[in-house]
Amino acid sequence: MPFPLSRTELEKEVKTLFSNGLSGNVNDFYSWVFMETQRKFKDNPNTTLETMTSVLEDFIKDGIITTNPLDPREYLLAESSPIIRKMGNSEQFVILGALGYNPMQYVRARLDYFLKRNGIAEELRMDLCIATVEAVENAAKYGDGGGVDVIFQIDKHKTFTIEMINTVKDFSLEDDIQRGKFSSTATLMRGMMVMQKLFDSVDLEISDNRKQAILKATRKLT
Repeated sequence: MPFPLSRTELEKEVKTLFSNGLSGNVNDFYSWVFMETQRKFKDNPNTTLETMTSVLEDFIKDGIITTNPLDPREYLLAESSPIIRKMGNSEQFVILGALGYNPMQYVRARLDYFLKRNGIAEELRMDLCIATVEAVENAAKYGDGGGVDVIFQIDKHKTFTIEMINTVKDFSLEDDIQRGKFSSTATLMRGMMVMQKLFDSVDLEISDNRKQAILKATRKLT
């Protein structure tokens, strides 16, 4: 039986997503509400796409959010939105890595907002978002679909650090190569190459029992 999520509770959940800097289309927010409900209550909500659309339209009328002038399907915080919160030099949150929850767009949007609020120029934000999406994609493809801890930080030396910790599925790159399964290996290597090009340093550590992956990457912002 689906988790009963009232209209008021749904609105509160969606407001939290926007106040964290998320932007996307109605399907994105629909999947993120499912992700948050699954993460918190281990169940799917009884929300419909129609209800989600109605909530977003009401938020526009109330001046809470607006649409992207270049793409009216994309919803984002209005500049004078009453739910804008203070933004520090670090953010920490947990997502679910399953691809159905669209974790790449979630982290990309949240990172871009974090960097923008910290005064980082658009070109550099774009580089960091591209590299970070690769990291999230790897976590989604090789993870078990469970929780992924994500940390953004800008230190006093103006160095940006991202750290991601997730549980990985049982797989062996060596075995994949021997069996001729190059696709997963190539995807992982391509992602690492993109990250190494756009970050100053990238460190991926898989624990001895191969159940946990820890990614840490840095980039100077000045």
